[in-house]
Amino acid sequence: MNKQDALRMFIEDVAGGMTQPPDGYQDWYTPGYAGHRADLVDHWRIGRDSIKHDLAKVPQIDALLEQALASFDRGDREPGRTLMCDIYNLLTHPIRIR
Repeated sequence: MNKQDALRMFIEDVAGGMTQPPDGYQDWYTPGYAGHRADLVDHWRIGRDSIKHDLAKVPQIDALLEQALASFDRGDREPGRTLMCDIYNLLTHPIRIR
């Protein structure tokens, strides 16, 4: 997966984190929260390097993602969902990728 695709996938993963709390995955989605969490981390690890401008957003997203995942890891819907909204807003406001 290239960096641009990974960043796009990360944005989709974040959107999923806004709507799917860790205890709210459908039974048919066998990876559940653990799979979604792994995708979030992996897509961000790859995709963050494709951000060419707005570099100040990268450490902000790092911190917000860490806090959101800590919330979800505890099984708490909040503040995780709100933090995912914050990440989504940072990512969807004009951001340039290589």
